[in-house]
Amino acid sequence: MKIEKTFEEFLKKMKQKEIVLNYVQVRQHGDIILDWGRLSQKSRLNTWSVSKSFVSVAVGIAMDEGYLTLDEKICESFKEYLPEKPSDNLTNLTVRHLLTMTTGVETALFFDNDQERYETEDWIQYFFSQNFCFKPGERFLYCNFNTYMLACLIEKKVGMDIMDYLKPRLFTPLKIYSPDWTRCPKGHIHAANGLYLIIDDYGNFGEMLLNGGVFEGKRIVSKEYLDLATANQMPEDWDLQYGFQFWIDRDLKSYRADGKYGQYIIVLPEKDMVVSVQSLNEGSMYDEIRNFVKEL
Repeated sequence: MKIEKTFEEFLKKMKQKEIVLNYVQVRQHGDIILDWGRLSQKSRLNTWSVSKSFVSVAVGIAMDEGYLTLDEKICESFKEYLPEKPSDNLTNLTVRHLLTMTTGVETALFFDNDQERYETEDWIQYFFSQNFCFKPGERFLYCNFNTYMLACLIEKKVGMDIMDYLKPRLFTPLKIYSPDWTRCPKGHIHAANGLYLIIDDYGNFGEMLLNGGVFEGKRIVSKEYLDLATANQMPEDWDLQYGFQFWIDRDLKSYRADGKYGQYIIVLPEKDMVVSVQSLNEGSMYDEIRNFVKEL
């Protein structure tokens, strides 16, 4: 088969570059046409920032159920955390700004392995104590706290943490049973990363996205929300393409969930294809993956 030969050549290139691939899965027209693993057993691994896209879908589900709107101001739900004199930039912050990484916060804040993460107990309070020196929507700054705050907002609105909220609405319908997701010191779901999944879970999530929010005949999230989430939300003169916690490719048609150390769920509507990758590498390897995808 062509895909097997193409993949063999791709593997050789990755070995030459000392890139460690753990698992690769390709689905097309609803079928798994490639399922490769370096390890003998499929293991749950940290998705890193791929989990941001799961949180985006959680927002869409909460919107479908009437809990959230894109343009509601998040300060209304966290009044107990606001500084004595909050700035206009902070009070004008909306769900849309969190989704698009355009909150106007001065710095990207801590997360992952930063020392400040281990020394800070209340992450919500920490977020609201920051300097929001730009108007919301004025600039893009990738910040894990945006995703974390979306999860905390859903928790506030629905009365349960995002893990419990998503189990019957997303995880179980996607055949992701008893998922693991790390928590902050106060017990809120980490959200921006820390979700542990196997490669099949990547593929099921990607297939749901490819099918406009439907998996195996069951509606998970509205197509209307996904159409927004997976389209470029950045101004045309900005040199990046980003949706609602999804990276949008240069063709403005394909898009991906993208995580640290080479975790990808790539959705290619024109090929009716989903490419899932779990790897372990410093820096991005997306150019190599994209070149591989072009040959399929």
